[in-house]
This record gives sequence, C-alpha cells and structure tokens, in this order.
Amino acid sequence: MLSNIVMMGGGKKIKEVLSGEAGPNAISIMVMLIVLFLLRALVVQFAYNKIAPKLISNWRPMRDDNKEFNPLTFEESLLFTILISFLFI
Repeated sequence: MLSNIVMMGGGKKIKEVLSGEAGPNAISIMVMLIVLFLLRALVVQFAYNKIAPKLISNWRPMRDDNKEFNPLTFEESLLFTILISFLFI
C-alpha cells in the first residue's frame, strides 16, 4: 500500500487508497498521524537543541564588565521560528 501511495501523484488517488469501500481506513489514518507526529517531534528536537544553548546564554544578566551577548544568526532565528510554530500551532 505504501508503494502505491509513493508512486501516485495527486490528492484524489491518495484519498482513494486511504479510504476503502466502507469509508476511511482507520489504521491508515492512525499510521499517518503517528508518522506526522514523529516527524514534528524530530524537527522540534533538532531546533531546540540547536537554539536553546544560545538563547540560555543570552538570558544571563548582563553587566558592564560581562558583555557576552551573542546575536542570533539568520539560520538560528529561522530555526527558532520553526520551533515556536511547531510548538504552538
């Protein structure tokens, strides 16, 4: 079944494969939800592990003699945006 989905193009054919003659196949929907959940968790894990150390180091109190602020790069800010959108949307 998975090879049929991969080799097909278009939403109508995928919808036909996922829904049998008696309606949507519950097992297929459950598997798809689990796969999407796992992919989302991997993206959040990657983004958090990449961004959190820099954000935590910037939250320390800044004094005049201890200026350790490191601005985020474009890649880090993009990952932070993805992290927030995956966590709260």
